Formats: sequence, C-alpha cells, structure tokens
Amino acid sequence: MNTADRFRIAVIGAGPAGLSAAHFLREKGFDPVVYEASDRIGGKSFSIINGDHLNEMGTCYTTRSHKMVKGWMKAHGITLKRLGLALFDGEPVVNYVRHGAGQPLPYQVIRFIRKAGTLRKAIRDRPDDPDVRREASMSTIEWVRALDIPKIERAMHRIQTTQGYGYVDEATIGQTVQWCDLQYLLSGVLNDLHMPEQGWSTFWQRFASGFDVRLDSRVIGLDRSGSKPVIHTADTEAEYDAVLSTVPMQVFTTFAKASSLEQAVADGIDWKNYTTTLIASNDWFTGHQVIGYSRASRDSSLRGAILGGRAEGESADLGGRLYVTGQFSDGLTPDELREILYADAALHGFTINNVVFQKSWQYFPQYRPEAVADGLFGNLLRVQGHQRTWFSGSTFSHELVSSVVARSEVVVNAMLATLKAEAREAA
Repeated sequence: MNTADRFRIAVIGAGPAGLSAAHFLREKGFDPVVYEASDRIGGKSFSIINGDHLNEMGTCYTTRSHKMVKGWMKAHGITLKRLGLALFDGEPVVNYVRHGAGQPLPYQVIRFIRKAGTLRKAIRDRPDDPDVRREASMSTIEWVRALDIPKIERAMHRIQTTQGYGYVDEATIGQTVQWCDLQYLLSGVLNDLHMPEQGWSTFWQRFASGFDVRLDSRVIGLDRSGSKPVIHTADTEAEYDAVLSTVPMQVFTTFAKASSLEQAVADGIDWKNYTTTLIASNDWFTGHQVIGYSRASRDSSLRGAILGGRAEGESADLGGRLYVTGQFSDGLTPDELREILYADAALHGFTINNVVFQKSWQYFPQYRPEAVADGLFGNLLRVQGHQRTWFSGSTFSHELVSSVVARSEVVVNAMLATLKAEAREAA
C-alpha cells in the first residue's frame, strides 16, 4: 500500500452496519477505529440467556438475502436452524396470502417484483425526477392497490408490518422496494427463515474479534471545521482522514454541526419504536413456532396491539412456556404498552404468567412521504462524502442486516475511491 493510502478512518457505531464497514475496510488493508457508545457490540442484535435458553430480543431471522452474512456465520462456527412452522391467523402464511383476491399468486409476485425493480432503478438513476419522487412517496398500500395485486397486500401484513417495518398505509413504497426483493418476499411467504443457534450476539462478538472497537466511547463532538475531522469523546480527541457514521442521522446531528443537507435528511425521517417482550404462558400456542395476527398488522389505529409471537422454549423457573412478542410502541408509555399487552392476550385467549424481560428499540427509520416527494432519496446520495463524512446504517438502507451490510460495502468502496483520488491529486 502506498504511503498516501494509509488513511486513518473512524467508524461511529458498532452495530451490524459499523462492524461490517470495519470488516470491509480491514479487507482493504485498513485498521479503523470503531466508537461505540454502549458497553456491548451488535446494536439491535441482542441475545439474552435465561438458564439453558437463548432468546433473541432484537435481530432474529436470516432470509434468502443474507448470503454474505451466512457466509460469515459459517466461517465463525455459527450454525443456522430453520424457523419452525409459522402461522398467520391460524394458517400457513402462504395460504393466508393465497386467500387474497385477483390473479394467481405467481402472477402477482412477478408483477410486484418487476414493478418494484423498475421503481428501485428509477430511484437510483433519477432520484430528482418529479414523476419518480411522486411515485416513491405513495404508501405501500396505495401502490399495491394501483397494481391490482391484493395477494401481495396480504403478504405485506406478514413480511412488512409484523416484522416491524411499518404499516402498509404509512410506509412509502419508495422505501419498501429498497429491501423487499424476490428473495425476501419468498423467504417470508414460504417461511424460509433461519436463526443462528449460538445467537446473534455471539456471532458479532466472534466476527469483531481483533477489531479496534472502543466500547463505552460515546462520541460527544465531531469537529469538521479544519482540513480533517476530529472526534471527541469524554476522554479522548483524535483526528482522522475520514469518518463513517452508522448511527441515526438524528443522533449524528446532536454531536456534529449538521450541514443543511444533513439536517434535511434527519428532518425527513420519523423513527418508529418497536418493543419485544419475553413472556411466560402455559396456554398460548403449541405445535408451531411463530404466530401472526392480521388484526394488528393491517390496522395502524391499533398501535401497540400484539403483532405476533415466537415460541422460545420452556422454563418452570420463569413461569411456563416462553414466547417473544412484538408491538409497535411509538407514542405509548410503558404502562400503556403493558396494559395493551395483557388486554390482547385475553383477546387471543391466553394468559401471561410472567413478563420476564422487555426491550424497546428505536426501530425502523420511516421516510416521511412529503420528504420523499421533496427529494429525500436524492439527498441520501448527495450527503455522502460531505465534509469528509460518509454514512451507512438503517437510515440509509433498512433494518434488515443484509441491507445494512450491503450498503456498508458500497459506502466503504465509494469512500476509499474518493480518498485515494484526493491523495493522487495532492501527490
């Protein structure tokens, strides 16, 4: 490597986006410093141990889209176990989807994939085209209904809303097509999903072994007034050639003096909240591993309702069979959320013996329709490299680990290309 190529690079955030970015940089011969505000790595990948049971309270599944991540898992001794039978409203997901009206399911899938691919390409190539912006700002349900593919609307109840990726009448189609490709659609409808037997947290710990990760190192300042950015923590100050931030843009603007473009991106996003709760019950579902409810998934007025549950084993010490539930929780207090949890349990005919653990996440950066119409997708591209700062993470891709990993690779390559070009010009 030439001396001019020995750049000092900082990555902010040690979640999947930051760790994968560090990995791609190390592959190119660099040794980035990764700053993490908390005392652990993995971000929203969060596994907890209860006796002999491992429970995923954040990231849970891998899909057909996780090819690179699955390769990393294999290399680090992580084995995958296929998710058990998943029912939606008491029947296999694919049957629930097929009950929708209109043309046969294969026809509707093909129509969705083709139209989604066309829109995704238009957003990438012509993000400032008024017609593209107008279409991208439509809600998922408006767009799907305009295409007359009602079976796909039912599929979205399971693969979008139940997974925590927004209600179909609120999330824009421009955002949905960024992550919902053929492989993901098939994974959800056919229940072709797997979970790491050793846990997501264990995977990221093994993956990051040897990385220069600074835990409990919250970035409190990013000074970009000079020729190179300077990162400040409570205890340190360091200058870098470039910074790659993977934290939400709203967080970024709290420690960096945001440009108008960066602020526009932050203002164009409404972060949702999602709560996972580990409960014990003796009379909820058996004979399958996952259950979902269209009642909660298709009606955004029922915010806080139980979207579904996943069987997680059994523990007499904890109060019975263990399940993880999911609820959209933005705007709800902990007391309100728990009241809804118990009321929904009664509605669905089961009893909660014990709330073992509850975790609320700032989850899913939902793009505002008016921001999309005003050019948010173009801003997401233009903000890259501004003041020697690049961006990755779910703000710029999606909550899916496969999406943030793919985005981090693209951003790292673009960042290094820019830095090397500048070094050659200066030589």
